[in-house]
This record gives sequence, C-alpha cells and structure tokens, in this order.
Amino acid sequence: MPLKKTSLPNFSLVISALIFFCSLSLHAQTDSLQGKSYEELIGLYENIFYENPSKATIYATTAYQLAKKNDDDEKIAHAKYNIARAKYSLTKFTESIKGLDEVIRIATELNDNVLLYKSYSLKGNNLCDLNRDDEGLDQYIEARKYAKLTKNPIHISTVDISIALIKKVHKDYQECINILLQNLELLKTLDDQSKEKSHNERIILSQLADTYLRINQSQKAEYYNKLALALTPKEEFPNTYYFILMNNAIIQYQIKNYQQSMDICTEIEDYYISNNESPSLITPYSYIGKNSYRLQKFPQAIEYLEKALAISDQFNIDFSERKETYMYLHLSNAEIGNKEKALEYSIKQYELDKKNDSIDISLNNRMHKEHDIIPLQEEIESLDKNTKYLYSASAILLVLLIGFFIWYKRKQKLNKIRFQQLLLKIVKLEQPKEKTTLELTEKETSNPVTDENVLQILKDLEIFEEKKLYLRQDCTLSYVAKKLKTNTSYLSNVINTYKEKPFKSYLSELRINAALIQLKNDPKLRSYTIKAIAEEFGFKRSETFSRAFKAQTDMYPSYYIKSLENQKIT
Repeated sequence: MPLKKTSLPNFSLVISALIFFCSLSLHAQTDSLQGKSYEELIGLYENIFYENPSKATIYATTAYQLAKKNDDDEKIAHAKYNIARAKYSLTKFTESIKGLDEVIRIATELNDNVLLYKSYSLKGNNLCDLNRDDEGLDQYIEARKYAKLTKNPIHISTVDISIALIKKVHKDYQECINILLQNLELLKTLDDQSKEKSHNERIILSQLADTYLRINQSQKAEYYNKLALALTPKEEFPNTYYFILMNNAIIQYQIKNYQQSMDICTEIEDYYISNNESPSLITPYSYIGKNSYRLQKFPQAIEYLEKALAISDQFNIDFSERKETYMYLHLSNAEIGNKEKALEYSIKQYELDKKNDSIDISLNNRMHKEHDIIPLQEEIESLDKNTKYLYSASAILLVLLIGFFIWYKRKQKLNKIRFQQLLLKIVKLEQPKEKTTLELTEKETSNPVTDENVLQILKDLEIFEEKKLYLRQDCTLSYVAKKLKTNTSYLSNVINTYKEKPFKSYLSELRINAALIQLKNDPKLRSYTIKAIAEEFGFKRSETFSRAFKAQTDMYPSYYIKSLENQKIT
C-alpha cells in the first residue's frame, strides 16, 4: 500500500516545531544568565558539573563570552578549560582537544603552571580515549613537569594515576597497582578536604578494583570497590557510581553468580539508556553477553556481544574486552552450529592478539624508560660513585629483562600464529574426502596412474584410512601389505610415488591428523597424559609421539592441548 503524500510534511512540521521550542528554551536559559558575574557562572558550573555536564557547558560558555567581552586573558583561558573539561565528560574528545590548544597557548604566556598542568593532563585523557595512548603519554609527561612546579602533591598524584591507567590498559597490571597504592597512601597523609583529593581517592579505589579484576583477584577487587562505593553517593556522582557498580557486576561474574551479575548489568543499561549515554553501554553489553553465554542463552549472548562491538566501532572506543568478546562470539556461534561465523571471530581474535602484543611491548618499554628510569637517573646524579655503579648494574639487568620479555612475547606470538593456522588446517581435514578415481589421482599427484593395480591399491588404502587401521600399534608395512593382498616392495613404491612420502611418514601423518581432530573435539581426551594419548593413536612411546607431533605441526602436543583449553574456556 503506497504512503500518503501528506505524511511526510506533517512529520517535518513536528520536527521543525521541536527544534523551534528547543531553540527558544536554550535562548531563554542563556538570557537568564546575562546578569550573572563571571565568578557566579563558574560557581554554577562547578556545582552542576558532575550531575549535568551539558548544563555546565552552558555556564562555562557564558562565562567565556563575558571574559572575551572584557578582554581578560586569564578568565578566557580558565573558561575555555572548563568548556573543554565538560566536552570531555560528554565524550566529545576531538572538540575538547581543539579548545585546550588555545588554553595552553594563553597559560604559557601567563606562566600559569596550575592551568598548564590541568590542560596537558586533560589533553592526555582525551588522546587516550581516542586510542592514541602514545600521544597521551607525551601530554602526561608535560603535565607532570608543571604539576611539580605547582608543588601540590595532589596535582602530581593526578598525573601518576593517569600514567598508571595507561599501564593497566597495556597489561602492566602490577606496576599499575603499585602506582595506585603509593598514591592512595600519599593522599591519606594529606590534611586536605578538597574535592580534588576526594575525586582522586574515588578514582584510585575504583581503578584498583578494576585492575584486580583484570588479574582475576576478585576478593581484593571487592574490598577496594566497597570503599569506592562508600565515597560515591549515587545522587551526587551518578556517572562514577555506575562505573563502580559495573565493577560489582564483573565481581559477581568472576565468582560465577551469573544471574546476579546480569541483573546489575541490566540496571546499569537502563541508567545509561535513560541518560542517552550510548558509549557507556559498551561494558554492560559485553557482560550481559558473557553472562548469557554462561547461562547457555547463546542467541542473546551473540546479540549483546555484537552490540558492544558496534558501539566500540561507532564511537572509536578503546575496548579492553574486545579480545574476550571475539572469543565468546566464536564459542556462541559454535554452540548454535554457525561454524563459518565461529571461524571468522576466531581469526579476528588472533589478529587482535598480534596487534595488541606489538603495541603493549612498544608502549611499556617507552613508559619504563621515560616514566621509571629517567626520574631515577636524576636522583642518581646526587649519589656517590659506588651507588652509581649499583644503579648502572640495575639498569643493565633491567635492559636484559626487557630483552628476555620481548623474546618471550615474540615466541608466544609465533606459537599463536601456528595454532591458528593449525585450526584452519583441521577445518579442512574435517571435510569429507572425495572417492579415489583415476582422474582425481592424476590431478592430485605429479605422477599419472597407468596401472589398474595401482588404482586398486590406492582405493584399498582409502578403505584402510576410513577404518582407521593405522591406529593399531602393530600397524607396519607388512601388516598393511597383507591387508591389501600385495607385497611390501610394491606397496612401498605405490605410497612413495602417489602419496609422495615414505610409508613411515605416511603412517605418522595419518596418526597425527587423527590426534589433532580428536583432541580438538574431545575435552575428556585432553585430560589424559601424553603417554595415554600417544597409545590412543598407535604410538608405543610418548617421546616418539611428541617428536612426530612437533615435526608435523611445529608445536608440542602439550602446547596444542593448553591452547585448546584456553580457547574453550574450560
């Protein structure tokens, strides 16, 4: 049935009316602020900032216009900073950065160290949220320089927390925890009741909980998360409260209270939807998906995990759960029989692993060099010669350790590549084989079949493979020749010519291929000892099995089994 022509103009009128009334509302709100002084506007901004950053932006913008009118550079810079801060809170990162460039220029001219520390720190936050951690680190290093000049320990603590969070994102978890705990102890010693100190305490406690969750230490995470919630009233700091509440959902997930975790995630989802905060939905969606998988609701798991990925892509968010999301999508699709999608997500998981390993190693090396070693070198200059030697030796040891770490990560990466390639090979092995014909045999080998006897032997070998007689420990060339009613020399020549390998290699390949497929599909078999597995597949000794497995796959059976276990999340 065709649409009525009148429907579209009516819709346009409704939209136009809405825009008109919203515009009137905005002008009315701005007009009501015209009599306010700069100081009053900044006071209103501070009071409403955490509750409603959109409204705070209006106060800061009006303050900026007033400062501009009076040609007051100091007030212009502070108002522009407040606008950029509100834009950051609204996840408008690029807009926030543009505003900060002017603030830094003016603050440099005014020699305002506090504003320079704040601006560089906020610029670093924006860049990190845009997945530009390397550039973000540059800004934090600048911010720390100016924070020291302010001689305010809370300012230095703020920058250290930001650097700790980069370390967390790039999996240097213990170093992140150390920095956060040191700064928590520092804040406890300060006789300061400022909002900035309270804010830092909330951030440290919630981030300690988050970091402990990433290394699966749920008890410590729960301890720090309770402290964070006690400092964060929902009515006063709703956004921070729901971030901390999300930690609770993850804690319940880790201790296997999947339904309780799901309920918390749903509450958080409702809050973010009602406040039109789409980017913040990424983590609750991810955990609704993972909880659904654990509760065997596989279609729902796929729906929410894909929603999380869509938000990450739409808003260009650095999504730390992306690797796990790919893994659960792989598993969920496998459970509903969608092998193509399962393989697609498995490959995406491997590719992300490869990319992240490279970034993590590079950035962690840089942070250790610039944030850990350089400040240490400044202190070394004031020490005596013997102590210098001690620090030099420590630095050399650190370099060796970093070198070993890089070598180890590269080896891990190579093993992951081999494992993924092996999975692709197994997919092909599991496909049904075509029956042997004269044409097929000639196509698959470089030696044309000219003898009907040879074709018969190849067909008999096919039956031998289908019946898996090669798994018998007494399977020898003589045994197979007897089964195929031929002699050993003739059979050996046929296998050499048409299978293009000696009998022993042919037999070993069949056994290892069978082991690869069955170990992948049978969790119970993976719990056997290597010796027992070797015997299952026709090998008399575990050493012979391991050598043959390594020769064919470039990895030992123990690593293959471990990789399968990690992938299946058993």
